[in-house]
Amino acid sequence: MSKKEIYLVEDSSDFRQVVRTIFNKFLPDYHVRLFQGGQELYQYMILQSSEEFKGRRPGLVLLDLQLPAISGLEILKLVRQTPSNKETEWKTIPIVILTNAAGQPEIVSKCYQAGANSFIVKPDDLEGLRTVLETMCHQWIDYNRQATPTFPT
Repeated sequence: MSKKEIYLVEDSSDFRQVVRTIFNKFLPDYHVRLFQGGQELYQYMILQSSEEFKGRRPGLVLLDLQLPAISGLEILKLVRQTPSNKETEWKTIPIVILTNAAGQPEIVSKCYQAGANSFIVKPDDLEGLRTVLETMCHQWIDYNRQATPTFPT
């Protein structure tokens, strides 16, 4: 069975490269797709809505809060409001906030109210980031069971 894809929405090219390296070296059983911002993610989601789309479906979205143009919180809300299709149930795909924001209680609360499944502050070191990514992959991809989209016939 092919693994579902992990989406990382992050504006820092350095952080994206570090995450790509961790996945290539330590998590080769998972596929990570990198997005520079929320607009890029949302455009890709629209592409996935096409019946002709043959790409991998997301099993997990890792979302930074501090993004240019559209904040991570606004993208979170958009994703949760996106209509599902035959393959993807946008309301139930795990979305983890992975951010440098210190996690002020009001921000954390807003994220959960908007539909986040978890809020994690980015570790400061490479080994900590590797551990967090491994844990999230196991939790949300390997062990978690997602709803299957159902449509009336």
